[in-house]
Amino acid sequence: MAKKEIDLNELIEEGNKYNFDNNKKLSYDEYFSQATPEFLSWVSKVEDYIVTNYDENSGPHKMLNDVSKRYFSGFHQSQFETEFNKLKGAISSCKTVLPNKKAHDHPIIALIKMPLFWTVMVIAIGTTFKLAFDLGNAKFDKEKIELNDQNKANKDSLNLLHIELENAHNTINKLQNKQTTIP
Repeated sequence: MAKKEIDLNELIEEGNKYNFDNNKKLSYDEYFSQATPEFLSWVSKVEDYIVTNYDENSGPHKMLNDVSKRYFSGFHQSQFETEFNKLKGAISSCKTVLPNKKAHDHPIIALIKMPLFWTVMVIAIGTTFKLAFDLGNAKFDKEKIELNDQNKANKDSLNLLHIELENAHNTINKLQNKQTTIP
């Protein structure tokens, strides 16, 4: 099925068919907005036209983002008409504002152009570096702790040998003293 090009003038004319009177319901003795499927279809076409032809920095796109579609159902006439007029203003401004959206890039190129991609990459690389650094330090610290424990054990053994050597030396001195005292 081929994509049908939407004519801007037809879209504006279709929007002129809609108003609060044909998008309302009576509830609790008051009229509230109640968007019809046809009206919602027109809203969708307007959104598609603007998003397809204008980038986020253009006037029509900014005006479209300012529209609160929630007011199209369940609200008073003034709220409905305020948002509806914003939408009509957005599509009407397309008559004088030239489309400025660039053709779509290849998905990889589009990804590389996204600031969010680079933010995520910087965070991922930084996190990877930090984890590797911490793991390396933990391994070094583990080896250092093992060597420190081994050093303490060797010092304790050395102290015990020193005490035994002193005892042996004292014993030898006592034996020598006994030999010299014996006539």
